[in-house]
Formats: sequence, structure tokens, C-alpha cells
Amino acid sequence: MNKKTFLILAVAYSAVTFILNDVFQTTIGKILMTVSFLALIFLILWFIYSLFNFSIKQYFYHRNH
Repeated sequence: MNKKTFLILAVAYSAVTFILNDVFQTTIGKILMTVSFLALIFLILWFIYSLFNFSIKQYFYHRNH
């Protein structure tokens, strides 16, 4: 999947979630908002893990060289 397709899907998902949650106030909209929130939490945790992992690898690389 290229970057343009992913961006179009992300915008469409955001629009559908906004319409279903804020405009119509449906249960499906609330479920989509929950999925979006969990994805955001997962992304933040993955970023922190990657940052620590990179830092530890850099530390041991500089220690050995």
C-alpha cells in the first residue's frame, strides 16, 4: 500500500468516525473512536519503546567502539 492510498484511507476513516460519533451519536461511532484512541496509545508506546531500544543499542555500540 503506497503512501497516498494510506492517507486517503486515514482521512476517510477520520471523516466516517467524526460523522458517526459527533453528528449521529451512534454506537458504531463510539466503537470507532475507541479503536482510534487505542491505536494512538499503541503508537505512543511503540515510539517510546523504539526510542529506548535505539538508545540502548547506541550506548552499547559506543561502549564497545
